[in-house]
Amino acid sequence: MSHGWLDVVVVGSGHAAVEASLATTHLGLSTAIVTLNPTNVAGMPCNPSIGGPGKAQMVSEIDALGGEMALACDEATLSLRVLNQSKGPAVQSLRAQVDKEVYRRHMQKALSRAGVKILGGNAEEVILDINGRAEGVRLTGGAVIRARAVILCTGVYLESRIIVGEEILESGPLGEPSAHGLSACLSRLGLTLGRFKTGTSPRIKKGSINWDRLKAEKGTDRPYAFSFMSEPRIWEQDVCYSTYTNEETHRIIRDNAWRAPLFDGTIQGMGPRYCPSIEDKVMRFPKRERHQIYLEMECNEADEVYLLGLSTSLPVDVQYTVVRSLPGMGEAEITRPGYAIEYDHLMPSELRPTLEVKAIPGLYTAGQINGTSGYEEAAAQGLLAGINAARYLTGREQIVLGRDQAYIGVMIDDIVSTHIEEPYRILTSRAEYRLLLRQSNADSRLTPLGRRIGLVSHERWARFQSKTGYLRKGRALLDEKVSGQPVRDLLRNPKYSLGDFAGRIPELLTLPSAVFAEIEIEARYAGFIGRQEREAARLKRYLGKRIPPGLDLDRIPSLSREARDKIANHGPSTLGRAAEIGVSPADILVLLAYLGGGGGGASR
Repeated sequence: MSHGWLDVVVVGSGHAAVEASLATTHLGLSTAIVTLNPTNVAGMPCNPSIGGPGKAQMVSEIDALGGEMALACDEATLSLRVLNQSKGPAVQSLRAQVDKEVYRRHMQKALSRAGVKILGGNAEEVILDINGRAEGVRLTGGAVIRARAVILCTGVYLESRIIVGEEILESGPLGEPSAHGLSACLSRLGLTLGRFKTGTSPRIKKGSINWDRLKAEKGTDRPYAFSFMSEPRIWEQDVCYSTYTNEETHRIIRDNAWRAPLFDGTIQGMGPRYCPSIEDKVMRFPKRERHQIYLEMECNEADEVYLLGLSTSLPVDVQYTVVRSLPGMGEAEITRPGYAIEYDHLMPSELRPTLEVKAIPGLYTAGQINGTSGYEEAAAQGLLAGINAARYLTGREQIVLGRDQAYIGVMIDDIVSTHIEEPYRILTSRAEYRLLLRQSNADSRLTPLGRRIGLVSHERWARFQSKTGYLRKGRALLDEKVSGQPVRDLLRNPKYSLGDFAGRIPELLTLPSAVFAEIEIEARYAGFIGRQEREAARLKRYLGKRIPPGLDLDRIPSLSREARDKIANHGPSTLGRAAEIGVSPADILVLLAYLGGGGGGASR
């Protein structure tokens, strides 16, 4: 049986698959999603939130390029917080608690409007033509979907198994089927696979919680939105609460550590360092007296609460004891226990920076199949994979975002050029030019590119041009002098804020709030921003600089041990080649400084 020819077939139906299929369809290509469960497209099997450090910036970048995630998030938001508010603009990030059902319905409507076909089935084989190019997938049962490009967005489903205590099930998240066969196909095609693990927390029945004993976590009282197309607003409050573990919680976990799959050898895959299970936290940090737990509403329609911070694969009876040891949870009823899930992933070193598999033209991968974690990371990869699959089919140059251009560029560069040993999570600390990559300026950085690609609508472009005009006006107003000095210079003194000058320059009050905030940031951090811009430009200019054979790396004290090992093992001939094998930009700059003069012995 055949479904006929399509331009693109996307395997999977999570965040990567949704953004990939929307991108290819909006770029004029016929596209179908093939998924194990057509009713759960755009589901959120883990926590009900979007954003956080690095992640929020990435969501705004998706939006700036014409993607959908930020719009769905704004429609579904229940509560919104600004993280790192006391720190600088480089790390300030929005984090939204969202209604999972509203989010899912938004995305399904977007797919329907775009004309994406949704097909049920298990893709167990990538079909290649006689030239080794991808030309579709074969489903279990023999049905064939022919397509000129294939995007694999399989999430955590490849040969997945769920682990709860002694119980092991061949299953995907929330009881869905596991995807069988595709891992073996990828191996036959010569690709290298790894095995990772992630986990989730118990869900609790709302009515079984004593809310009076919990602390309400207030959202921001200022208007915000993720999408540049949404009107900022103040979001609903009192939908997130917090509590803490205690010594009794920790005693229960220690006493039952022998039953934990994480410690008895049952779990083989490596889990995410930045999102450890509660049993891992208790055993690794024995002197820590308590760990914070957040109670997040899954959606308005369901009687379930997600316990963020209590990810676990302990047996169900132990989970009950652990949960009921928490303040306010003495009579808690678990509606769905926490679990660990193991799954196969592709080693992302098999990929080009375009997310095309090096060995197979026309085959792209995005999301957790590439060794990443998180909804936001997956959606960003899906968008880029969709863009590049479309450009591959239309004979155009594919898009690679630079590390100084977008967090998306940082992430993709990290995963394709370094050895991934655990599920990758974006963090602001991974971006050496993070002051350039603020959430607030994602549109300035990327919307013109999105327009050239063809994903930015006329409406979005008009909104962007209007904001750009206001930015020009605002920047010109900063040249006005107060007490003999330009306002932009005065703003470098932390005792002043832009609002202090509104009385002298009333036109400032005509600027939209987002523009007002942005020009203040630009002025206040102008020196640092300029330095990062010069550093990024300098690095690009010198990537062709030779690394002399036999260079004594031990004479470069600031060079990291990781960089020394990679250069010694691979012998890159230039700084650009060093970057390609995963030497970090920070180490490239150290090498550049050494080789460019003052190195005392570097040949040229």
